[in-house]
Amino acid sequence: MAEVVPVSSSAQLVLLPWLLAWEQPPERTTFAAGLHAGSSLGIAVALRHDLRTLDRRTVGLLAGSCLPAAAAGALAADRVEERLGRPPQLAVLLAAAGVVLWVADRRGPTWGRTVGAREAALAALAQVAALAPGVSRSGATLTALRAAGVDRAPAQRFSLLMSLPVTAGAAALTLARSDRTTLRALSPSLAVGATCAALAGAAATWTQQRRPGRSVTGPALYRLALAALVARRVLAERRSSRKDPS
Repeated sequence: MAEVVPVSSSAQLVLLPWLLAWEQPPERTTFAAGLHAGSSLGIAVALRHDLRTLDRRTVGLLAGSCLPAAAAGALAADRVEERLGRPPQLAVLLAAAGVVLWVADRRGPTWGRTVGAREAALAALAQVAALAPGVSRSGATLTALRAAGVDRAPAQRFSLLMSLPVTAGAAALTLARSDRTTLRALSPSLAVGATCAALAGAAATWTQQRRPGRSVTGPALYRLALAALVARRVLAERRSSRKDPS
């Protein structure tokens, strides 16, 4: 669902287990790829009518907008996640990106323009920034499109369509590179997780289609609340470590 709602799926996969004191799976990256593959399938099923009826212009815009993120991901995704994937950094990125998204959405026009080459290029660059965990691919592209003056409904639709091939491609590449023994060991949990992710992704997409153009205030507030919980936990752990230096 976090692939549709702009709250950063990568941040949820790290922060929620950390806050709840769950043990992180040893192959978290592989498991996350399975979840992303499932959610991509669910979103594609929910968008099957849109995908079948895309015109050549839109297909061209989508194809061009995916290239920068695909190239950047292949070159630097692992290094970015390693440097920016810890809870304190995720909290900052969640909060900052949520505020920027909310401001862009509030200042964006109620009846704006549709997506053209300029708007698609801005969204493509924003999608590169979403390599940083906590930013959210859909949130970054939606921020760029709303800041460029695109109306909410077409901005949400284009953001979802352009994130689909990048998310699915990255998940497929990660799974293809994974050790076969690891995949076999994870297959039961992957099957359950991917199925749940597919159902959640489809449900979130259908909800968005039934009520297009909804405000992002809810997701922005959720991001701020989660960031506040993380900050509180980090500060508590630091105070505890100072009291007990051993």
